[in-house]
Amino acid sequence: MRDLAVFGFMLASISLAINSVFISYLLWGWAGLVAINYYLYGFMSGVPYVQVYALMTIFLIFLKKDSGLKKFEYNRTIVFMLIFAAHGLLSALFAYPGLERNWELFGNVIKTILFCLLMPMIVVSRFRMHAVVLIIAFSISFHGVLDGLKFIASGGSHNAQSIQKFGDNNHLALIFLMGLPFLYYLYQISARKVVRLGFLLVFLLIVLAVVATRSRGALVGLIAVALWFILKSQRKILGVLIVSLCAVMVIQLAPDKWSQRMETIQAADEDASFMGRVTAWKVSSAIAVAHPWVGGGFRAVQSHLIWDQFKNSPGMLGFIETPVLNRSGVAAHSIWFEVLGDQGIVGLLLFILLIINVFITRREIWTLVRKNGQTFWWAGSLADMVGASMLAYVVAGSLLSAAYFELPYICMILMETLKQQQKK
Repeated sequence: MRDLAVFGFMLASISLAINSVFISYLLWGWAGLVAINYYLYGFMSGVPYVQVYALMTIFLIFLKKDSGLKKFEYNRTIVFMLIFAAHGLLSALFAYPGLERNWELFGNVIKTILFCLLMPMIVVSRFRMHAVVLIIAFSISFHGVLDGLKFIASGGSHNAQSIQKFGDNNHLALIFLMGLPFLYYLYQISARKVVRLGFLLVFLLIVLAVVATRSRGALVGLIAVALWFILKSQRKILGVLIVSLCAVMVIQLAPDKWSQRMETIQAADEDASFMGRVTAWKVSSAIAVAHPWVGGGFRAVQSHLIWDQFKNSPGMLGFIETPVLNRSGVAAHSIWFEVLGDQGIVGLLLFILLIINVFITRREIWTLVRKNGQTFWWAGSLADMVGASMLAYVVAGSLLSAAYFELPYICMILMETLKQQQKK
């Protein structure tokens, strides 16, 4: 029955998208974030939804099925992304032999960047910008609302489980965290009270879903996002009230086991799990020292042979005493060290440049908003929320191998597209 419902949706969506580049593009973004395949078990589970909508979008662009399309133009963010992609190609080409996912991960990066390159051409109005924000919010809520409800129903004992596409519970928490600012923005701008209450309810459920993952990194990320909300919100009292409501809700519903696990953050240097991550960071940095220009290739640190080659090398973290792991081929456990090991020092610098560029662009948007008048306050507010989402990624992602997840790159180009609209 589930597969039949998705089959009906697929037919209906294709019929709607066949004459609209924008609808096809939205469906492309939705398919990538919602990962519907992992919820199907029948004949529809093997359908490549992302590829179908991506090819349809590109085909319709060539047919010029949208009179509102802009010509492709280079901007700072696009140039940075293209350089990052070109460097990724070099890293994949000169990678250590035998890396199982080398070309797969590079291919994922290229697909994500292709989606990003098209956004300034297609998302050319405030209406379309808000539609993209809705797609992001709905896709993440699809994964999180049910976990939030289960958390309430179980009295706080529910443990949210991730799906294969996203990784473990820590990765799932990161995705929820990145979605919270978009829900908050939609709550702010919605005109109807019932819609606002709906977005607020979903926001609170996603907060509980973050708690349900029992991720310690997510708690740090949640605190960072909360502080950003309060500092950057134009309605600070409202921001304080919502953050306070979330805090009270978590304290009341979170079980003792969750509290005990979160308390271990204070003794990170004595935690075997955390120190194991530091060991992985040391190995990743050692790979980068040996290959500073292009690194070892995508997921090099997870190769048993490469791990054994560098496990005793001090790398850049030789001043830290780390335990000797009884296993090899461990994940990098940090977006920074993941890129460092995969693409070398040059690749890490490009990655950092992409992230810094987001916050520079946010400041530029606010300069344009102040120049254009209060009519465009929504653009400044959205820029703040995209910044909050990237802050969540930077904080929580510092302990996760999530350097090539598509949502951060979508946030990067979303910020740039927003700036281009304000420059009109």
